[in-house]
Amino acid sequence: MATTASAPSVTHQHSASTQRDETPRPADATWRLIQITDSHLFATADERLLDLNTRLSFAAVLALALEHAEPAAALVMTGDLVHDESAAGYAYLAQALGTVGCPSFCIPGNHDRRGLMETWLGEAAIESVAERRLGNWNLIFLDSTQPGEDGGRLTPRQVAQVDTLLRRNPGPTLVFLHQHPIPVGSDWIDTIDVANGAELLAVCDRHAQVKAIVCGHIHQEFASVHGHYQILGTPSTCFQFMPGSPVFALDARTPGYRELRLSADGRLDTWVMRLAEYPEPLVYSTIGY
Repeated sequence: MATTASAPSVTHQHSASTQRDETPRPADATWRLIQITDSHLFATADERLLDLNTRLSFAAVLALALEHAEPAAALVMTGDLVHDESAAGYAYLAQALGTVGCPSFCIPGNHDRRGLMETWLGEAAIESVAERRLGNWNLIFLDSTQPGEDGGRLTPRQVAQVDTLLRRNPGPTLVFLHQHPIPVGSDWIDTIDVANGAELLAVCDRHAQVKAIVCGHIHQEFASVHGHYQILGTPSTCFQFMPGSPVFALDARTPGYRELRLSADGRLDTWVMRLAEYPEPLVYSTIGY
């Protein structure tokens, strides 16, 4: 079976880029960062979720992101990478990340297994709290998942570590996690957010260099301004949830990803890019998964 694939013997070198770029950059320099989320991959190429082939839609979104004339400086995946928690699913993802030509940073979602991530994704699998650098920008990554739970929670130690990282480095900063730290206006999914998201916001409120908190999990585009920073959610690479729906419902909008342009002067520009159409027809008659 696919889940018995042999583990890799080396880590993936494409993800090894954790040092600050000390090369002088002009004030108008920018770095192109791609966020991809909620791919829900499976062990084999023909498995489906809500009657959608998630590998097919993931591959289409990744190709869309990579066909851009400007190469990406980094790729961030914000959880729910592999739906069936299979070794073969992570092996497929590792192979895909090996083609992107830039560092990859992956955090787990509620459908992931950290041990398999670390085995198959190597240095692309991010620790519970981690900081990486992109030019003069700081990228902070958090594992907001709880074992056996769909909703998230940050430990007191994680919250304190974020505060320490922000006090240590005043450079412009993005914070990434899987679950959303504030309600997004969909009653059913707002019951499985980050239960203590307000604690993370309280830390970010104290540090002017935070430009955005960026999440996955919600399968929809979302943007809200909170004080001096944004809170951003991003479409899934597979099916989308209907914004504002009180119960589980699918949206007709297509899969996509988020572009983030990080300027050397601390400016953040961001938008969502979507496929022109689904790689195959979407089935709407579903009550959840």
